[in-house]
Amino acid sequence: MTGASTTLAFMISTLVLFPRPASAAAPPANHPLAALAWCVGGTWVAQIGPPDGAPRTAECTFTWSDNGRVLKYALAFKGPNGTEPHYEGMYFWHPGKKQIAMVQVDRDGNVTEAVVKVEGNTMTQDNIATHADGTSQPQRVVVEHMADTFALRATVKQGEEWTQVLRLNYRRVAQPQQTH
Repeated sequence: MTGASTTLAFMISTLVLFPRPASAAAPPANHPLAALAWCVGGTWVAQIGPPDGAPRTAECTFTWSDNGRVLKYALAFKGPNGTEPHYEGMYFWHPGKKQIAMVQVDRDGNVTEAVVKVEGNTMTQDNIATHADGTSQPQRVVVEHMADTFALRATVKQGEEWTQVLRLNYRRVAQPQQTH
């Protein structure tokens, strides 16, 4: 066999022996990441008011990774001029930190990393946002959820004080029906 045909044979046998799961799977019920299972399903929508006054929405979806160990999300802003994908990120159990962790990247290349604490219906993220220019800023995000709604409150540290910079109220809407 040539090198190329050996590689092809290996790839085919790998696909046969280790097929990819048909769909994403949630983590086991006793896994710490299962505390965020309420996020999955539908699209979360919040009304936002930009400075120019044009109506816009923030729309966020959450999906499990194929191995059930990562909760992925994507957030886009939608308005009269179309859709602007903005944030993509993921939550995962960090075994070294023994905490749920989060990392996200926005459309400008800013990176946010966080550790997450879940207590009942409240999730608190202590973030470090690292801007594309290398500067960083502490942030705190608190999410309180009830059934098919959640309130998100973001604060930034200015000196020794935390100042609220954002509050959004999300509601879950059903996924649109797929047509074949």
